[in-house]
Amino acid sequence: MRVPDDRQFVERFAEVTGGRRPTGYVEAWEQFVGFCEEGYDDVLDEYWFDLSVRHAIEQVLTDEGLRGFPQMGWFRELVGDADERFRAVLSEQRAPVRSDAPWWEAYLPAWAGPVLAAELRDTYGIHVEVRTAPRTWNERCAG
Repeated sequence: MRVPDDRQFVERFAEVTGGRRPTGYVEAWEQFVGFCEEGYDDVLDEYWFDLSVRHAIEQVLTDEGLRGFPQMGWFRELVGDADERFRAVLSEQRAPVRSDAPWWEAYLPAWAGPVLAAELRDTYGIHVEVRTAPRTWNERCAG
């Protein structure tokens, strides 16, 4: 039996994801997790939208056609590392979602930027620690 090459893997991945590449999914998930570690500071709708990349990743992880590719090893490892980081920011407060929601959707971050924290309070009555993300070098120089 021949081992599938990278081209075959990327083609199958694109079939499953509607044209996306593995690195794009990993980068999007890592970026979202990074925003949450700093204190995600956008509106609640954007939080749920950005979080949806993890649903897409789950489809990839559970796709039978991709399971046989050895290239899935690095994908699983990078996603697993980001998952671990995301779990570390989640509080024990359950989100107001269906009871069968996946772990990444079932709990909210323990801290958030002022915008998301206010919206969580106003929408769900959930209080989280407010953290302001560090300003960038350009923001510091300008103000």
